[in-house]
Amino acid sequence: MLLVYICLVVIARFVYFPLHYVDGKIGTLTIGFSKTLSDMINVIPFYFLFDRYDGWLINIIGNIAMFIPLGIVLPICFHKLDNIKKTVIAGICYIIFIELSQLLCSDRHTDIDDIILNTSGVMIGACVVFAIRKATNSDLVQ
Repeated sequence: MLLVYICLVVIARFVYFPLHYVDGKIGTLTIGFSKTLSDMINVIPFYFLFDRYDGWLINIIGNIAMFIPLGIVLPICFHKLDNIKKTVIAGICYIIFIELSQLLCSDRHTDIDDIILNTSGVMIGACVVFAIRKATNSDLVQ
């Protein structure tokens, strides 16, 4: 379970406390609404993914890589998550929670691209775990 907690804390760190500088300091979490709700939500897939800023490739890789460990530890720690589908659904629930909670933060926004990329990360992690399990089980059978 410690692995799950570590994953959740690391993800929360990157999601709620960005690494970029604001006025010469690392940005902090600000609760409240500074924009209209329509400015805080993007529901059009891949609309802003490439043209929002120069670091789009790091954004894509980071959003996927950040959730691979979660896809690995969820089925290891929770035995009811005994296939890729269940693991990905559990991951999506957490991802949606994160995206919706960002609506309470004035400097954050909810983006369908994040949901797609984060889910891809969970799926990759789950595929790794279940591929290893399948490989080790087939070796035990022989």
